[in-house]
Amino acid sequence: MSDNKKKAILSSAVLLFALSLVNKGLGFIKSMTIASVFGATIQTDAYYVAEGLMQNALIPISEAVAVSFLPIYITIKEKNKEEAHKFTSRTITDIFLLALVLSGILYVVAPMLLKLMLPSYTADQVAMSVYYFRILIWGMCFYMSNQLLQSLLNAEKQYGFSSFTAMMNNLILTAAVLLMGHKFGLSAMAMAVPFSYIAQYLFLQVRSREYGRLTVRYGWRDSRIWKLCLQAAPIFFGNAICELNQLVDKSLLSGMETGSITAVSYASVLYQFASNLISIPMTTIIYTELAESFAAGKKEEGGAKLEKGIHISLFFCIPLSLFVMIAANLVVEITYGRGAFDAQAVAMTSEGLRYYGLCFLAYCLNALLFRACYSLNDTMLPMKVGLGTVSLNIVLSIILAHFMGLKGVVLATAIANTLTSAVTMYIFNRTKIQIHLGRFVKSGGMILGASVAGMLVAIFWIRSGIIENYILLFITSACLDFGIYGVLMLVVKNEIAMEMLSIGKEIIGKRKS
Repeated sequence: MSDNKKKAILSSAVLLFALSLVNKGLGFIKSMTIASVFGATIQTDAYYVAEGLMQNALIPISEAVAVSFLPIYITIKEKNKEEAHKFTSRTITDIFLLALVLSGILYVVAPMLLKLMLPSYTADQVAMSVYYFRILIWGMCFYMSNQLLQSLLNAEKQYGFSSFTAMMNNLILTAAVLLMGHKFGLSAMAMAVPFSYIAQYLFLQVRSREYGRLTVRYGWRDSRIWKLCLQAAPIFFGNAICELNQLVDKSLLSGMETGSITAVSYASVLYQFASNLISIPMTTIIYTELAESFAAGKKEEGGAKLEKGIHISLFFCIPLSLFVMIAANLVVEITYGRGAFDAQAVAMTSEGLRYYGLCFLAYCLNALLFRACYSLNDTMLPMKVGLGTVSLNIVLSIILAHFMGLKGVVLATAIANTLTSAVTMYIFNRTKIQIHLGRFVKSGGMILGASVAGMLVAIFWIRSGIIENYILLFITSACLDFGIYGVLMLVVKNEIAMEMLSIGKEIIGKRKS
């Protein structure tokens, strides 16, 4: 792969990173608003259980279809654009109908599911979760359609619209909580969720109508739809297994002190905020690039793109992990530490976030490697690896929760994710495409050394007590940590650091001209 192509991938990733940063900033505001208004109570636990169950239902199917759709669409489009339009329209229609049927089924069985999930809850507490779930689930049709439309736009290399729709969601939910939260409670936020999905769907459908749209013609007789289903099935089962692990975690947390589910949910929001800033740009762009290379039979080029993604993940994830682990309390105090969110809630959430910090690199590597498998039309390997790892995760969660409580549940997730990335890397390297791991030894060592240097300076600064304001302390410690890291990376002439410097110079040069 040429240097220009590598730089183009990084440039696209930087642009998408900037959009993700804005979106995640809005997500921060949303989370801060929700925490301030509702705190961490049995009511919020009930809501987040309901929301978690909804995600458990939505994510396995919608992600499986969206991920499988992209390489098939690109292959069809290479031969005939009109056929690609027909295939897309039929897929959109089928997904919408499937989601409508599933919504009805889940609405009916919700009491049984939630009673099974929450054995330690009273009947009234279970009823609260059922009430919220039955409101949330009606957004399912539009959520699943949205994921497919985002995948379609990514296939056309229109990467920014996923971020725009997420921004809409954050703005709508924040407005609902601010305007109606005090009067209607958590019901206001629950009702805003389906409304947000509908607004996102209308926006995405307008943007993607030239590539495909909802039609009266369903596609169950289309052989390409069946191919999509066959490829999506292992992804669905792999995702469903992962979601099962989330259910087990929430069941364990429901038996701990009040607010534990909410605390881990908020810690997860912060973790996803940081991890998605890296993983979303990388997986979105690299997946499309890999699908194009492999569709054209250029495996060597695809391997080079994958190695580039791994290098970028190392460059960003290692320093981020170390910083989050030392600054977890600061982050939680700034984002949630006000209003109804008391000191105990801050302490529980900080514990969860600190252990989530161990997950960043493994999370990004898993996302890259799984999508590389999907690009090669292999959906079985991620499912098999995921099955073994989730089984381990469930066992570790049960054991570690007994000894470490909330921290043990999150630590089990970190251990399982790390093992997944190691096993997947080994198998992929042996059976798919050779990844030149030796190339990462030197650069990885330099990245780790520079990250530790920045972290040590940040620890000294945080403990010095020179600055008492949490926000100012966080900003200065982050500047010191990542500033020292960045300078050291430029000193050793790290490839990613030098390319980012070059991109920055080009941007500045264009503005001056």
